Amino acid sequence: MTAPAPPHASHSPRPATTRPGWQAWLDRVITPPDLDTHPPTNSPPDPGDVRIRYHATMRTVQTPALKKAVVVGRRLWLASSPRSEGPLHVAIDGPGETGMTTVLRQIGRVFEGIIREQLPPSPERIPVAHINTPLAPNSKLDMSIPFAEFFGHRHTKDPESGQRSIDMTQPVCHVMKASGTRLVLVDGIDRLDNSELKTAFDYFAYLAAECNVSFVYCGPGSRDLVNEARRGKRPGPPGGGSGGIPTLAVLPIPYSTDDHELFHQVVKAFDQDLRLRHHTPGDLLKLAAHLHRRTGGYLKPLSYLICQAAQEAIETGTETITKELLDDQLIGRFDDDPLLL
Repeated sequence: MTAPAPPHASHSPRPATTRPGWQAWLDRVITPPDLDTHPPTNSPPDPGDVRIRYHATMRTVQTPALKKAVVVGRRLWLASSPRSEGPLHVAIDGPGETGMTTVLRQIGRVFEGIIREQLPPSPERIPVAHINTPLAPNSKLDMSIPFAEFFGHRHTKDPESGQRSIDMTQPVCHVMKASGTRLVLVDGIDRLDNSELKTAFDYFAYLAAECNVSFVYCGPGSRDLVNEARRGKRPGPPGGGSGGIPTLAVLPIPYSTDDHELFHQVVKAFDQDLRLRHHTPGDLLKLAAHLHRRTGGYLKPLSYLICQAAQEAIETGTETITKELLDDQLIGRFDDDPLLL
């Protein structure tokens, strides 16, 4: 198994919203470096230390939402056979910065992992497609383009009008049917403007019916967006809808005197994966209250805070994370923003 690439490596990974990038994300294995293979403690800091690159990524910490994503991925696979009621769709909803994209991709990873276990390898098989909701300058929304880009189709647009010169829907449908695509991950669904909702969701509905694919929609307010899209208007605040699409909520992790065990589990997972010479297991856990004050329990800033502090600890030679070092890192302030589901 290869070690993480050093910071100066020239390789730039493809986005996960392309087929090669998605495959690379699925196959990626992050292995904590062995401290015994690195220079001794009294050596000067090495800018090429692979631990700097390792702490930029680290392994994904399992949260309740990620654990639930495993269940959702399996259920979507079990429901992927043709049904008269049509395929099953799911929304991932919550405030921003809680790690929703990671949860979205975890569902895709589980789904494709089951396919790999059940069927012999085939380069022609594409069980999962992953797209970002496109922006639509001047309200010219073209939902076929992100699908075409994921599958590697060439496409063109008129640079002046912005209108597509090639409709990619039929080539996309052909590939999805021929390659056995059964799941589509749609990130950033909250970027749709009011005027674009009906167009986008009519397009998704067509692909779902024509190609027998399930959709997972991800973004703040996604539950109500999906439920209200066919009415042609944007819904009210989160929590204002009723019923509708099954929804996986991704929320900030709480922390209080009476409710701290979950946050401690998350911090402990980071603690165990740190590779710092002066770090003693449990040191990070002692800073749990301060970590929550800095991040509000939002997973994305929590991850950035710990990773950046670890990198600085290596670069400065301190080789341990302290409250002072955490306070030296730049992250935003995050207030509690619970989603009422």
